[in-house]
Amino acid sequence: MKRDKENKPSFFEKLIRLVYPVKCMVCDIILREDTSLYLCEPCKKTLPQYNKWLRKSIRMPCVDGTFAAYYYKNGVETAIHNMKFKNLPKLAQTMGSLIYEELKEESLPYFDYIIPVPMHPKKKRQRGYNQSELVAKATARFLEKEVRTDILLKARNTKPQIMLKREDRLKNLESAFTVNKTILDSIQGKHVLLVDDVLTTGTTINTCAKILKENGFTFVYALVIAIAEK
Repeated sequence: MKRDKENKPSFFEKLIRLVYPVKCMVCDIILREDTSLYLCEPCKKTLPQYNKWLRKSIRMPCVDGTFAAYYYKNGVETAIHNMKFKNLPKLAQTMGSLIYEELKEESLPYFDYIIPVPMHPKKKRQRGYNQSELVAKATARFLEKEVRTDILLKARNTKPQIMLKREDRLKNLESAFTVNKTILDSIQGKHVLLVDDVLTTGTTINTCAKILKENGFTFVYALVIAIAEK
């Protein structure tokens, strides 16, 4: 892994920020125009850290280990909500940097690729971006790993999982994901890191891991920004 890698804004970006000030993704305070993160120091200090690896569990039997950087509450919940629903894809770079800060002292398992949990093309067009893909790319920049968006695909548009019970979530995701059959030979025996924004029940990540393993991946690990408290 690379050590802390600066993402300082260019001179042109600084000029733009004079007209359109950079704001903290949690409290909305205006930040210095040369800041590299959309986060003020007071808010950063109050982010609820989780910073743990979860072992394979009954709820996610197809996932070989999961790392969560934060608890999904307070400032982290606000930041993720803003990134997803307030048309602020630029916050993904800050998320990637924060994840790396939590990860950099960890002993990571080996993996060949990073794969974001995919979004259905229709939903991606509506939102304009897949936040999990952006966070995966931002994190990959620090981990120096390739992000593959051509392997795992969302084949069926589904209802939002957040309002569903666990059994309904499982039903909602039936036949929702697929693997690109044209590249099966190249992924046999590979290890992968699956990236999503929030881990709630683990249904989505486990469903993705299951289909990846059924199609040739040997180990599937997961990385999330935050884990919901039970």
